[in-house]
Amino acid sequence: MAKSPKLLAFFFLLNLIIVNDRKLSRIALAGLVFGGLVFGGYSYWKNLPPKETGQEPAGGEGTGSETASITWTKDNGARVTDGSVPYIYKLSDGRYRLYYCGQGGILSAISSNGLDFTKDSGVRITPASGFEAVVCDPTLIELADGRVRMYYKGADSSQGGPGQSIHKIFSAVSTDGLSFTREGLRVDSEKTGDNGWASVPEAIKLADGRVRIYYVTGDSEANNGIASAISTDGLAFTKESGVRVPNFVDPAVLQLTDGTFLMLVANPGFYQEVPSGIYSFTSEDGLTFGNRQTVLAGSNIFDPTVVQLDGQTLRVYFGKIPTDLGPPSTESATGIIQ
Repeated sequence: MAKSPKLLAFFFLLNLIIVNDRKLSRIALAGLVFGGLVFGGYSYWKNLPPKETGQEPAGGEGTGSETASITWTKDNGARVTDGSVPYIYKLSDGRYRLYYCGQGGILSAISSNGLDFTKDSGVRITPASGFEAVVCDPTLIELADGRVRMYYKGADSSQGGPGQSIHKIFSAVSTDGLSFTREGLRVDSEKTGDNGWASVPEAIKLADGRVRIYYVTGDSEANNGIASAISTDGLAFTKESGVRVPNFVDPAVLQLTDGTFLMLVANPGFYQEVPSGIYSFTSEDGLTFGNRQTVLAGSNIFDPTVVQLDGQTLRVYFGKIPTDLGPPSTESATGIIQ
């Protein structure tokens, strides 16, 4: 299998700094973040660019930028400081729960305004044996009976990229969003054509009740980008043909009120055709995405997750490595639909 230098370096970075308890030296971290690295015997190189679908990225971190008909402005401060790789979930009572990866597994924090979060006690999903030795990348859907189902990445190792560690997608259910019961394997990357790498899942419930998971794939057809799988019951998934978005990683998907699918993705610095940052794509059917636009430009930002606050307002949460290369945190930006 041809190994992906982009994914290999990117996920090696995230797993080490977020999941692994051992400290990564500032020198090693700087090399991983800023590129120019050689890892696992494979030199870092850029992939072929996708067909251009929108305007060139513009603007800088902390400034508003136009994304289709959405103006994005970075919020001040951090939402949580003890972890990253977030997923935001809006509760029925109007509060927001942020699930994220930190020491001990998948954690969560609660907020009434989506900006000021208080950490929930305990751990939502703890590491286990085998392909759940590392757990991270949570995403949730609500079930018809009021329970929630979490899909998450499980891996056999926190070290290495495609061909060196194996990532698969698992699920767990909960009645309160805090105590979860494991259900088992949902996407077996060794049997689905993903070459042992199905990671960073993003689940969305479609209008017809089916569940689609977008995820980062090791499938060379996707140029190490984003694939998808579909399910009628949320448990048995079939990989869908084609590629959703090549080159970019970390999908976050929201269906807007007009039916448009909005996908946010990250370029953490390994796809050299565009600056580092978070970008958006849109789709009418949830399968064919285009119209690439900039959400937030800047280095060391990754793993977006997006929620619609009201009819005109969105908020994206994302991981951030600080300029002093300290522990990663979760920050946010607010978008106004024009």
